[in-house]
Amino acid sequence: MIDQTVSYPWLEPAWSTLCSHRESGRIPQALLIHGAAGLGKTGLAVRFAQSLLCAAGGDEACGQCHSCHLFAADTHPDYQYLAPEEPGKAIKVDAIRKLINDLALKPQYSGYRVFIIDQADQMNLSSANALLKTLEEPAEKTLLFLITERPSRLPPTILSRCQKLMIRGPRIEEAIRWLQAQQPGDDAEVLLSTSGGSPLRALALVGRDSVKRRQQVFAEFIGVLRHRQDPVIVADRWQTEPLPQCIEWVMSWVVDLARLTIASPTAHLRNPDLGSTLRDVAQDVEPRSLIGYWDYLLKCRRALDGQANRQLLLEEVLIRASYLHGKTTAGRVTT
Repeated sequence: MIDQTVSYPWLEPAWSTLCSHRESGRIPQALLIHGAAGLGKTGLAVRFAQSLLCAAGGDEACGQCHSCHLFAADTHPDYQYLAPEEPGKAIKVDAIRKLINDLALKPQYSGYRVFIIDQADQMNLSSANALLKTLEEPAEKTLLFLITERPSRLPPTILSRCQKLMIRGPRIEEAIRWLQAQQPGDDAEVLLSTSGGSPLRALALVGRDSVKRRQQVFAEFIGVLRHRQDPVIVADRWQTEPLPQCIEWVMSWVVDLARLTIASPTAHLRNPDLGSTLRDVAQDVEPRSLIGYWDYLLKCRRALDGQANRQLLLEEVLIRASYLHGKTTAGRVTT
């Protein structure tokens, strides 16, 4: 069960919005919570679900009433949580149909019924179509949360029938202070860069070798970019790494290179610990080529949702990276 007891400072504006909906008696029947990974979106929805079902009726669940005990045991009859059965798998239409049937029932504790669909963008077309009719004719005293990192992958018909709540992450300085408070002594800035700016994912990296692995992947990426390493050999080495993570790391380095070439050598970087090497490389990279490479990486990230060939995808990512290094001068490329 998702931990809903922890409140993160960057979630407080969204929590206040949810509480104001309850105080005004205008709780939406379908609410889409979206934002980057690792910000606690699901925990926020679960926290509000428990407080809404709590017999005490306050902003926070009391944790003592019969409803709270049922919720903690994951046996509350007026609450359901639905997510893909396995990471990367689709939410099947049968699961959505069961949820729809349960939505039609009246609350057993004379309050609300709350349903959460986590990673809602993983619904296939049949699942989304099955859910659509329920969104068009929602039951009373029912709150349906849809949670996603990628709202653009949801059908417009679904999006148009949901009220939206965007979760924004903390500023880098705030995230670093929070991490330092949670884990004194660790390099919060490096952890945050490794996690792609997500404070919760950064905290989960403590005690693992992810920082060291990122440094190695970065060194190999720069080696390919500078034509010092073979893209095919490096792609074979990267086979042991989580592919989505590799793509996210490369995308963050490309963003930093673009900032350094388009803005200034003193631009704020997503990866400040790698700044010295990135600034050196940026002197020999054309902004236009970075933009084209970024567009390609976006397509790669979308391809990960399908049956992409890992080896071929990594090889092309690195071969294209090797084309970035070298500026055009008077019709000739210098390297």
